[in-house]
Amino acid sequence: MKHIFVLNPAAGKNGAAEALVPEIEAIFRERGEEPELYRTVSVGDATHFVRERCAASPEEELRFYSCGGDGTMNEILQGLYGFPNAALGVVPCGSGNDFIRSFPELDFKDLRAQVEAEDHRIDLLRFNGTYSANLCSAGMDSDVCRLMTRFKRLPLVTGSGAYILALICVFFGHLGKKAHIELDDGRVLEENVLLLVMSNGGYYGGGWLSAPKFNVEDGLLDLCLIRKISRLKMARIIGRYKKGLHVEDPIFRDIVFYTHTKKLRVVFDRPTTLNADGQITESTTVEVEVLPRALRLICPKAKR
Repeated sequence: MKHIFVLNPAAGKNGAAEALVPEIEAIFRERGEEPELYRTVSVGDATHFVRERCAASPEEELRFYSCGGDGTMNEILQGLYGFPNAALGVVPCGSGNDFIRSFPELDFKDLRAQVEAEDHRIDLLRFNGTYSANLCSAGMDSDVCRLMTRFKRLPLVTGSGAYILALICVFFGHLGKKAHIELDDGRVLEENVLLLVMSNGGYYGGGWLSAPKFNVEDGLLDLCLIRKISRLKMARIIGRYKKGLHVEDPIFRDIVFYTHTKKLRVVFDRPTTLNADGQITESTTVEVEVLPRALRLICPKAKR
């Protein structure tokens, strides 16, 4: 088995990924093994590296540890999907690290536990021909994610803080996107969408619980749709949405549509910003489906 650490020097702040190197080297000295370290140099570099590394060693068990944020993890995922000998580990070094929030009992910061852990199969989303471990969004939330990447570069601004700043900017912009939504059970929705989240995991945006009924092993995705409402009403209820209280709260009865499905298709009336694990694209069409138990995720031991 080969342990490969993909470090993103641009992730987080103060060289968080590079700071892991002495601990990584110490752990493997004790094991009498040599870890492989790869430092990314540009956007998309992790995908190319991982894909080529997998293709070069099809018979060897490979473990790729993402040392960065959700974007780095997603790039690695694009590279390793389709190679049955490859597993994904996540060492949080980014601003948000929302994917691992869905596993609160596991200690992803414990490097030794990661190296010694077994991998576990979880679901994966196929999103417009790419892959997402956590979630995909379109609407106000993806517009926020696009702006968040700018704000998180500011001094003293955390991942959560960058999200809040971006949210304020979008809040005072144009709201609502008309969407035609087709579910796999034949249901068709015509909606003016404020927020649209298609989830495998539960969290995004630095800790917002958009999909409180998520299950990464059930072969289903969670669709959470928030209809366009006034800014005043939004300001009153957004805190409850952040905490994941929007599904059961009667206040949201006429605002929220929440369901589980295996796949769906969305067509917007104009090009719309899309977000998959922090990776931003733009399209008028969204196609998402679940790939059951398609990802081998390294799951470290539970926190003490």
